[in-house]
Amino acid sequence: MRIVLALALTLGMFSSGCALFGGSDDEAPQAAQQPTEQMSAEAPAPAMEAEHATKTDKKKEKAHSRKTEKASSKGKKSEAEIAAELDRVGHKLVAQASRTIMPSKTSKKVTHRGKDYVATYVEVDTTHVHTSMRPSSVKGNYVGIITYTEKIMECHGPSQKAALAETHCHHASTRHMKELISYDGKNWQY
Repeated sequence: MRIVLALALTLGMFSSGCALFGGSDDEAPQAAQQPTEQMSAEAPAPAMEAEHATKTDKKKEKAHSRKTEKASSKGKKSEAEIAAELDRVGHKLVAQASRTIMPSKTSKKVTHRGKDYVATYVEVDTTHVHTSMRPSSVKGNYVGIITYTEKIMECHGPSQKAALAETHCHHASTRHMKELISYDGKNWQY
């Protein structure tokens, strides 16, 4: 039934030409002159292919949704889904740390060293975040490990004001950070 309907719609569109879609009047006679047998032989193939492609896409989507529904109805996620969720949570937490860390680039900490003043701040590297997970002692639970780096930046100046205003700061040291979070069977807890 669907194939017949698709053929009828396709033939109707081709036989009416561009007149339905606001085409010029010069094009309408040319469309009427083409034999309908040729159009009917050529038109069904693309329509059928498109319909078949959409049917297979819909079948794939339904199968995928059934799998996720079964997993969610049981309350259990696959290990790959849990790892992907850990990756999202890890990037979110590192981005949050980057925004809230102190001293930051906008509020530097100034100390006096010898004759110079040094303004220091911490910069979190949000581009190189690595996550991994290990099974916990409780079945179905995991421990997530989020690894990232913090760069300690220093700006030197002859006065406190000059150190704070300095734009050419240098990378003084690096701290490698590891954060541990736990998976309770449903969500990552942090």
